[in-house]
Amino acid sequence: MTIDPLQVSTPQSGDGSKLQIIPGVLEITPYALFQEEIETIEVRDKLTVSQWAESRRILSRKESRYEGPWSHSICPYLVEIMDCLSDMHTREVWLKKCAQSAGTEAGHNWLGQTVDEDPAPFLYIMPDEALAKKEFRTRIKPMFESSPTLTKHLKNGDIQNLNIGQETELDRMFLYMGWAGSAVSMSSTPVRKIIIDEAAKCQMDIGDEANPYDLLRDRQKTFSDISKLFAPSTSILEGDEFDLEYGGTDMRSYWLKCPYCNQFHIARHEYLQFDKNSVGHLLPAVHYQEDDKCSRYICPKCEKIWDDWKRWQAVQGGVWCPAGCKVEDGKIIGLSHASPMRGYHISSFMIYPGFLTISNMAFTWAKAQAKLKAGNKKPLQNYINSWLGENWIEKEKETAADRLIPHIGTYKKETVPDGVQIITIGIDQQMDHVWYIVAGWGYRCEIWTIEEGRLETGDVRQLANWEPVEELICKNWHLAGDDKQTKSAVLTAIDCGDQQEAVFDFCMKCQRQGIAAVPVKGSGLGKFDIYRPVKVRNDKLIRYDLNVNNIKNKLFRFMYETIDSGPSFWHLHRETSEEVREHLSSEHQVTEKMSLRKTNLVWQPKADHKPNHLWDAAVYATAAAEIANVHLLRDPSREQRNKDRKFEKEGESIRTRY
Repeated sequence: MTIDPLQVSTPQSGDGSKLQIIPGVLEITPYALFQEEIETIEVRDKLTVSQWAESRRILSRKESRYEGPWSHSICPYLVEIMDCLSDMHTREVWLKKCAQSAGTEAGHNWLGQTVDEDPAPFLYIMPDEALAKKEFRTRIKPMFESSPTLTKHLKNGDIQNLNIGQETELDRMFLYMGWAGSAVSMSSTPVRKIIIDEAAKCQMDIGDEANPYDLLRDRQKTFSDISKLFAPSTSILEGDEFDLEYGGTDMRSYWLKCPYCNQFHIARHEYLQFDKNSVGHLLPAVHYQEDDKCSRYICPKCEKIWDDWKRWQAVQGGVWCPAGCKVEDGKIIGLSHASPMRGYHISSFMIYPGFLTISNMAFTWAKAQAKLKAGNKKPLQNYINSWLGENWIEKEKETAADRLIPHIGTYKKETVPDGVQIITIGIDQQMDHVWYIVAGWGYRCEIWTIEEGRLETGDVRQLANWEPVEELICKNWHLAGDDKQTKSAVLTAIDCGDQQEAVFDFCMKCQRQGIAAVPVKGSGLGKFDIYRPVKVRNDKLIRYDLNVNNIKNKLFRFMYETIDSGPSFWHLHRETSEEVREHLSSEHQVTEKMSLRKTNLVWQPKADHKPNHLWDAAVYATAAAEIANVHLLRDPSREQRNKDRKFEKEGESIRTRY
C-alpha cells in the first residue's frame, strides 16, 4: 500500500516524539507503557500454590512463630500437597494429618494463590462457629494484612471488608467463609473451590443417612470439570465419614530416607524405643521428658539410632508414595493408577525438630499409657489422632474363659489373702435363688475373689426367704496368714432390677439391724460415671443407679487387660471352676450403631440363655467398692514403714530418758 506523504499529517506521540513518515512506508514510534500495563498484557504461566507461597506469602507474628517470607524449609512435605491444588488433573485432596503440621496453612496458601493468581468463587468451611471466628481473627485476617499482594484485592484495600459468615466481594471473585450449618455453608450459590478445614469434625445438618460432604460437592456442579476440594483434618475414628473419603484416594505416605543406609521407609510408632524398668514396664512419663536419652528412633533397615536432626535430614530426603507401592533409590516402584482423588498422611515424625522432638512423643505416649492403666483411654486416643495422625480404633472387648486361667492363684477359697483391706459382696437375685461374689479389695484396686456361688432361697418375694442372704452378709472370713483373725463385708450391693420391693424390704430390715446392704439398679441414662444415689421409700432408703457399661469396662480391665499381679488385677482362688470362668466370660463388648456418624460400645451376652449371673454379681461387688470409696485405701507397706519409724523414734526417746 502506497501512502501519499502530502495527505498525511505529522501527529505527535504521547511522549512528544513525532511520527516518522517515509514515502511508501508509515513508521510509528509506540507509546511508552507503564510497568503495571506491561504486567497486565504479559503472557506468563500462573504460579503454583507452592511457588506463590514462597514468593508472595508474608508471615506475621500474629499468625506464626516466625515472621517474614514463607519458606518450605521447615515443611518440605507440603510442596507436593500444595501443588496438587493448582494442577489441572486433581479434583480433591484429602489430608490426614497430625496436629500442628501446617496442613491448615497449606489451605491458606491455596486461598492466597486463588485470590491473587486464579480467581474463582471460593468456599472456606470450618467445623463450628467458635472455631471459625477464632481462625478468621487469628490467622486469615493477619494473612491478608501482612501480604500486600492479598490486601490490594480487597474492596478499597480495607481489611475491614473481609467477612466471616457472609460473602466477601473481592476485585475478581467472591469468597465465602463460614462454618458447618452457617448461612454460607448451606447456601446454593455455586462455587469452584472448597476448603473443609478439620473435615472429620464437620457435621453438616443433612440427615443421618447422607454423606456430610456431598452437600458441598453439589455446589461445585457448575464447575464439575475444573472444581477443587481440599479437606485437611486430624483423624478421629476408623470407619467414620472422613476415613471413608480418605480410603477412596490413592493414600500416599511419606517415605523417609535414612541418612545412614540411604534406604527408605515409612516412619511408625513401632520404631520408637523406650528405656524400661527392671520388670519391663515403662518408666514414669517425666523421665522421658527430662532425659532425651531415655527414648530414641531406630531405623528399621540398618537399626541405627536417629537423633532429631538425623530424623529431620531423613524428612528432607523423603518421597511421597501411593499405597501399594514402595520407594527404592528415590524412585517409586509399583503400579499406581492416575486418580483425581489424592490422599496424604502426615505424622509427627515429619515435624521440624524445633517444634517437636522424639522425647516429646515418648513423654506423651508414656503418660497416655499410665492414664490407660488407670482406666482413661482419652489421652491415648489423642496421641493416636493428634500425634500419629491415625484413626482411633474402638476395639470391641473380647472375653474368653481361658484368659482367666493366669488369674487363678494358690490361696484357698473362703480365706482372706494378704493385701485385702475391705470386703464387698455383690448379689444378683433371681426368682427363687441368688448368685453372689465376695471380693476383697486392696491398695490401688488389687482384687481377690474370696468366694462365689449360688444360694437357694425360695420365692424372694417373701422376706423370710432372705435368711440365707443375711447369713452370708454377716459372715466372717478368716485371714489367710492368721486363722484367729477375721474380716467381714463393709458393704453389700443387691440387684433390684426384678422384685424391687422385695429387695427394698430386705435392705430396710438390714438397715434397722445395722447391716450395710444397699439396693442397686442398672441405668441406661449413662450421664454419670459409676453410680448415682436416688432416695426411695419416703427418703428412708437410698438406691444406687449404676452406669453398668462403665463398671463392666473396669471389670474387663481387672480380669482381661491387666496381665501382671498388682494394681487393677483380679485374683481368683485356687478352687475356681470352669463354670465360674464361663460365667465371668459370658459377655463381650460390641459396637452398636446409633446413626450414620455415631456408634456406641455396649456389653451384651455372647449367646442367649448363657449364664452370666456371677459376671453381674462381680459388677455389683465392684459398685459396692466404689460406693465404699475403695480409691481411698492406703499403701499398707507405707503404713507399716510409718509405724516402724514411729516405734524407732519412741524407742530412741526412751533410751535417751534412761
